[in-house]
Amino acid sequence: MGQRNKQARTVLATAALGVGLLLQGAPAALAQPVPGEASAAAPEEASAESAQSAYVQGVVVSRVTLHVRARATTSAQVLGSLEPSEKVKLSCQAKGSLVEGNNIWYRLHGEPGWVSARFVHNYTPVRWC
Repeated sequence: MGQRNKQARTVLATAALGVGLLLQGAPAALAQPVPGEASAAAPEEASAESAQSAYVQGVVVSRVTLHVRARATTSAQVLGSLEPSEKVKLSCQAKGSLVEGNNIWYRLHGEPGWVSARFVHNYTPVRWC
C-alpha cells in the first residue's frame, strides 16, 4: 500500500508541474495578436512602433575612424566616416566584400552609405535588405 501511495503522489506532482508549466506561457500566448484581426493599439502607437523597428541601434567598435562607403565593398567610394564609439542607426544587412573574415555589411539608416559589420556592434538583430 505504501508503494502505491508513493506512485500516486509522484503522478500527481508530475501532473501539477506540467499544468503549472503549461499555464506559465498562457499570458504570453493570450497577448499575441490574431493574424488577420485589426490591432487594438492606437494608430500613433502603431506608427511609433513601426518607425522604431525601421532601424537597429549600433556602435562603432573600431579603434580608428571607420569609412562609410557607397556600396557594401571595400573598393567603393568613401562617403564619410564614423568615429570609434559613435552610435549609429542600421537599416539592414547584406553580404559584401570580406573584411577580416566578415562579409556582412550594414546599410546606415537616414543617410547614404554602408559600413562593415566587422567594426559595428549591433544591439539587436538586423534584418536582411
